[in-house]
Amino acid sequence: MSVPEEALRKALSGLLKPEQVTEMKEKNGKVLVTVAVDVPMGEKPAFADQVKTRLREVGGVKDVFVSFAPPPRAAAPPAQAHPLPGVKHVIAVGAGKGGVGKSTVAVNLAIALAQEGMKVGLLDADIYGPSAAIMTGTSEHKAQGDAHQRVVPAMKHGIRIISMAFLLPKDQSAVVWRGPMVGKMVTQLLTGVAWGELDYLVVDLPPGTGDAVLSLSQSVPLSGAVVVTTPQDVALLDVLKAIEMFRAVKVPVLGVVENMAGFTCPKCGTLTPIFLEGAGRKAAERFDLPLLGTLPLDAAVPPGGDRGSPIIVEAPTGGTAQAFREIAKGVRTRVSEIEKEGPGQFNLEWSSGA
Repeated sequence: MSVPEEALRKALSGLLKPEQVTEMKEKNGKVLVTVAVDVPMGEKPAFADQVKTRLREVGGVKDVFVSFAPPPRAAAPPAQAHPLPGVKHVIAVGAGKGGVGKSTVAVNLAIALAQEGMKVGLLDADIYGPSAAIMTGTSEHKAQGDAHQRVVPAMKHGIRIISMAFLLPKDQSAVVWRGPMVGKMVTQLLTGVAWGELDYLVVDLPPGTGDAVLSLSQSVPLSGAVVVTTPQDVALLDVLKAIEMFRAVKVPVLGVVENMAGFTCPKCGTLTPIFLEGAGRKAAERFDLPLLGTLPLDAAVPPGGDRGSPIIVEAPTGGTAQAFREIAKGVRTRVSEIEKEGPGQFNLEWSSGA
């Protein structure tokens, strides 16, 4: 049974003024509340605990998630010229940890959007482990500059591609940099490239919640982010952190993609959930987000990627390719839904779950 919003707001009276509770959502006893108060960073965890304690006293509340927004008196930063004037939408693809198939999703999503008639670019922002060049068959591309000293991207499978791999000597397999250098390079790859006119620029982020994400969110208004996870419960905490990270930097999360959701035996047709199932759906339900799609554990994906022929190109009529097309449609729908809200401004928040 739904918990009345009036009861939730009443529980916070005396602690917060009505206008300081800027967002209140409840679903199945799980409450997401955003408060706008001028509290020092070091005191925010304790204040969040006070909010949670009060809300837990309301009947039917099972879980509480607290997020801090700028206080109402905070002045909005002045509008600035868009750093990528020819790019309509920038979509980040991220994950809380590595090994979940994030790059595979980013590459195939970009191509799927292009197959729908969109002008698409792909930025491989995984500085430490760039893989888009191999997966798209552009490893031999040599980075060159145009008349305006901007890097010219490679063109393959109907998309424009830029990767850190294009800038590294062939015998250099490791980038040994501190975090701030990674953030600076992500910004340069983003704004120093001759992208031209694009409907979508898909950015394959490095795993985790570090400098690359912060630099990206501060450099350009993001239309949204897609979070990738695997099905097992042990991955749930990581995907929740990834969603939390995007919320903290005011990037709308478009939805969750659950990868390696099950293996279908080619002989008997039996579907086996090798990595269990449900982490993507649980994360989506907790944050009231759409599950954009589930992708099977397809034996054709790795060899196709190694040959520079992603599965959506390698086997365009197969189930996995169709799943990627559905994800692409879901991304376009979500971007359209939130487009009127305008780009979010970066503001680092403290968030606390129950």
